[in-house]
Amino acid sequence: MTDKLKKLCKDGKKRTRLIFILGAAGVLLIAGSELLPDKNSADTAQQSELTLDESERYRENIEKQLTGIISQISGVGEADVMITVSGTKEYVYAEQYDVSRKSQSGGEDTQKSGQVILAGASGKTQPVLKKIMTPQISGAVVVCEGANDDRTRERVVNAVSAALGLPSTKISVEPSR
Repeated sequence: MTDKLKKLCKDGKKRTRLIFILGAAGVLLIAGSELLPDKNSADTAQQSELTLDESERYRENIEKQLTGIISQISGVGEADVMITVSGTKEYVYAEQYDVSRKSQSGGEDTQKSGQVILAGASGKTQPVLKKIMTPQISGAVVVCEGANDDRTRERVVNAVSAALGLPSTKISVEPSR
């Protein structure tokens, strides 16, 4: 086998042809690898889908709890609640920052670079989770039987405002049919 390669390498035309064939094969392998699904992008898509599902469950859970609370307010009757959320659940990881300062003529230049802190046991390392941020609640609509009465409407607005931390301008209380 090596004798054949040596003979191919000695002949100029055959050597050029061999280099061209090997180069073309390399290009085809690289192009073919782009067509294969990327494991990381599949994981990212699955994680994104999971986060959206979690956000949807979060929203539904808040609506269910709020509906139960509002229905118990005097004069409300049956109630239905819809909240709007912006964003999704976010994970914030602990980071270690390196800050370097350079004095230059006329000013100081500060550079900041960070790395996620990893920790683990049994040979597995994972990023250190600092906090989990829930989606931001941006508004609420309440439809209830007692919304025609101003005092009942005010009690519902106050309850929703207290429960969600929303200003009254972001809360709509409407009578049901």
